[in-house]
Amino acid sequence: MRVSAAAGSLRHLFRSFKSSAFGGADFSFPLDHLGLKNDCEKADSTLMPEQNPNPPIPRVEGRPFFAGPDEFEPTVLAWRPAAEWQDVQGQVIRSDAGMADLLLALVRDTTAARNDEARLLEVINESAFRAFPHATHHVLGTVDHESGDLRTRVAREKSGATPQVAVSRTIAARVMKEGCAILFVHGQGHIDATASIVLSKMETAICAPLMGSDRAFGVIQLDVRHPGKGRFTREDMDLLSVFASQVGLALEHLAMHQQQRRAFQSTIHALVHSLSLKDPEAARHSERVQAVSVEIGASMGLDARAMDVLSVAALLHDLGKQGVRDEVLFKPGKLTTEEREEVDRHAAHTQGILDMIEYPVELRDVPQIAAYHHEKLDGTGPLGIAGDDIPLAARIISVADVFDALLSPRVYKQPFAPEAVLDILTRGRGVDWDERVVDIVARRLLELESVAKGHIAPASAEEDEEERRAA
Repeated sequence: MRVSAAAGSLRHLFRSFKSSAFGGADFSFPLDHLGLKNDCEKADSTLMPEQNPNPPIPRVEGRPFFAGPDEFEPTVLAWRPAAEWQDVQGQVIRSDAGMADLLLALVRDTTAARNDEARLLEVINESAFRAFPHATHHVLGTVDHESGDLRTRVAREKSGATPQVAVSRTIAARVMKEGCAILFVHGQGHIDATASIVLSKMETAICAPLMGSDRAFGVIQLDVRHPGKGRFTREDMDLLSVFASQVGLALEHLAMHQQQRRAFQSTIHALVHSLSLKDPEAARHSERVQAVSVEIGASMGLDARAMDVLSVAALLHDLGKQGVRDEVLFKPGKLTTEEREEVDRHAAHTQGILDMIEYPVELRDVPQIAAYHHEKLDGTGPLGIAGDDIPLAARIISVADVFDALLSPRVYKQPFAPEAVLDILTRGRGVDWDERVVDIVARRLLELESVAKGHIAPASAEEDEEERRAA
């Protein structure tokens, strides 16, 4: 009864994870999906010593994934093709309640950590040593998305040390090419797979590919380097195939998440560059406002997600200035009422531009926050938003914006002294600007001045005449 309940829960979590992360990707990975000849399925699951197909090996960058050339040919004792993994999964979770619970925890923990690379790899490592108590070493490598080379993601002893773990080039190439989980003995020349007395003294290892939705993208290997403490069996190999299925899904989701973040960051850089083409100083001002805003946010104890939103919104807060006519934006003299209203509309232009971008879930508030950076607590800002209806991040950016505008040198004025800047902010405290934010500026005045000045470049007559009246 207990095995059945755990198995049911595990199957439900597997389905939930697939649906939420990959749109229902199948957990079985037929080899024809990899575009490879299905060599594994032609053989029995218990094998004679491996015949080397001599497949190509990916190059390795950084810390080598392979320690060096294989001194001896590894001896393969058994394999399990990926096409059989789904059946094996059912057998494992039905037959062993303890293992079903462990796999259930693996699904839960990897799902919880799936967007946090460091935590996810730690969860995988901890779970690997729990699932395979005889293992003394664990190594995991994935193909780098840019270079196509295998790079080490985990190399750990059970003690927690991070040694250089030797990985067989032959085995790694085979499991990635053929999609098979393999039980093998480290290179010692020819070993008869039936010689159990000899095997009991050998260093055994199990290795499986990390399968994505359409290909293998890495390998996971566990070793027993101290044979007196045990050795791996075919059952361990089968368990690794189930374990590797979930690890593959979790790491593929992480790769997709990271790719989305890179794409978003590229979009942000392109937008800032577009602003710099029209108004280079406005782009530099945005970088300074970002730096000061992040310092203030940290002082207020914002969590990581809120800090990300603050950072992006601060960098993009003046993007709408591209919608202001050059003759107004760069006018050397005093603005008329109509021109001032046109400049004020840049906040709404900012939101209009940013609303066109597809954001990660955690950054969906960026357009509104960036658009509200000129709103005042008393409701007299361009959009008439007041009090707590102005997001905290927007209130931070508003103060940082004025702080830098007054502190920065321009061709029409000398920079304000920090004390003069603080005096202006203090006079608007609780009316224009958030009291808590102004108080942080007062406490950290010289530090924040240093942060801003660290990003200030000399102004030129050809660049915009002022920060465009951020105050």
